[in-house]
Amino acid sequence: MSSDLCLLSLHDISREGLHRILSSDGFNILVSCRNFSRIVEATFDNEFSVVIDLHDREGQMEAIRAISAAHPTAKIAVLVDHFEMSSMIECFDAGVDGYIVKSMSSQPLTTALRLVTLGQKVLPSELADVLSRHGGEHPVPTGNLEHEMEGANLSARERDVLCCLMGGYSNKVIARELDVCEATVKVHVKAILRKLDVSNRTQAAMWASTRGFSNYNLAGHGRIQLADN
Repeated sequence: MSSDLCLLSLHDISREGLHRILSSDGFNILVSCRNFSRIVEATFDNEFSVVIDLHDREGQMEAIRAISAAHPTAKIAVLVDHFEMSSMIECFDAGVDGYIVKSMSSQPLTTALRLVTLGQKVLPSELADVLSRHGGEHPVPTGNLEHEMEGANLSARERDVLCCLMGGYSNKVIARELDVCEATVKVHVKAILRKLDVSNRTQAAMWASTRGFSNYNLAGHGRIQLADN
């Protein structure tokens, strides 16, 4: 997977700092600019990722949408000063692959960006803190998965897909994990969103996490537990 990056930030010192940190860790900086139009209008020979460091939320979203439209295969990571749930959801809805809070040091930052370039979804650790604080409002399963999912009426295969959504997997990766075609995954995702009454994949993953679904399916197993076809 390519480690080519474009950097977008209004501030010279931020771009210079990111350039030095990422270059020293093996990333190849293709473009470093303050205006997203330069990235939108550029032509790139290989796959690349974009790091967006903009303080203005409206400008940030405009840049995300414009870059995603111009370069649909580009991976996008946004750097933010602090965690905000509504901002994170809006970013992922717009096509972002990583939402990174800048309170971390350089090593975790480069690791997170490596994951983004590899096609993984990167969520902030602050999200886990939020979910843990609110998790007590919902029952945590004690071993009876059918009872836990009864209200949602999810099939066994839909639960498998929901586990994958919690891991931030793309439809292509889910299809490979579950050994089904990508079209089948799309059907399952659509059914999950309808049954959970949520509008996107991120909200579905959060719905499951706040109800302890991850505790039952993922904790202690180290892999997704698949249902029989």
